[in-house]
Amino acid sequence: MVNNIERYDRQSLPLLIPQTARDRAREFALKMPHRNLREKVYFNTLAIWTVDRYLQWMEIPTEMSLADSRNPVLQLGSDVADLPLPGLGRLECRPVRENQVTFTVPPEVWCDRIGYVAVKIYDSLQTAEILGFIPEVDRQDVPIERLQPLENLLDHLAQLRQEQTRPSATIKLTRWLADIVESGWQTVEALYGSPEIAYNLRSFAEEAGVTQRVQLIDLGMQLNHQQLVLFVSIIAENDRDVKVRVRLHPPEGQNYLPPNVHLILISESGEVLQQVESRLQDNWIQLSRFTGTVGEQFTIQIVLGDVTVTKQFQI
Repeated sequence: MVNNIERYDRQSLPLLIPQTARDRAREFALKMPHRNLREKVYFNTLAIWTVDRYLQWMEIPTEMSLADSRNPVLQLGSDVADLPLPGLGRLECRPVRENQVTFTVPPEVWCDRIGYVAVKIYDSLQTAEILGFIPEVDRQDVPIERLQPLENLLDHLAQLRQEQTRPSATIKLTRWLADIVESGWQTVEALYGSPEIAYNLRSFAEEAGVTQRVQLIDLGMQLNHQQLVLFVSIIAENDRDVKVRVRLHPPEGQNYLPPNVHLILISESGEVLQQVESRLQDNWIQLSRFTGTVGEQFTIQIVLGDVTVTKQFQI
């Protein structure tokens, strides 16, 4: 035990917490109606800030604005301290108080996380210390001695990044529900610079719980690199079934699709299940929404003239 404690002392990382970070944590905490909730949100926010600052130093991008922990409604009913990493998933940043030998991971965040980082917040509230990392948990109170050193976190993220950027024949849609998205797929906001355009396009996903990603499709030299935008929206119907909607839009700056673009849905056995074709001055085309079972595969083809783009998906 003594050796373990000495190892974490040597490999942990202390950081000073500026007043601006404490003020922001207090701002979020004051949105909570009860003292216990306010304290929880305050320390969660400081832990997230600490991990975010460290990853920024390491030049690893984060998307703190998309975190569930920034949503006061979600904070009322769950204890989350997530930090989204684009294209990788969510890290859970768990605060630890002085003299604690365990850190708490509530059951609601035992899945849909790419790892857990423990952050000690000193009683002065002016210093935080990243104690280490663990890739997965199976209990609510996790001993600090189980933590791996920070360099293991960096290796873990690098491996995930390599897996995401490696060309893959199959796009796994259920992983999108955990914010694990293949390279080349983006949010509507990331692809379209105009907030108004993004809002109008996002309005297609009107149901609560819809996850939507888009990909810019280049039809190649034969068609002067004509571009189209493929929209795929999914929503979990239950533990096994997922509803899928597929649409095709012109890129930003263009109002209409080229005529005679075919959008085709093909089953795992090769049967054409649906097909739609763009007409003159179509703003977009879409397939009728369909339901697939976890593990089921299907193919989407985009055809214009002699050019065919094929995308393989798995529920």
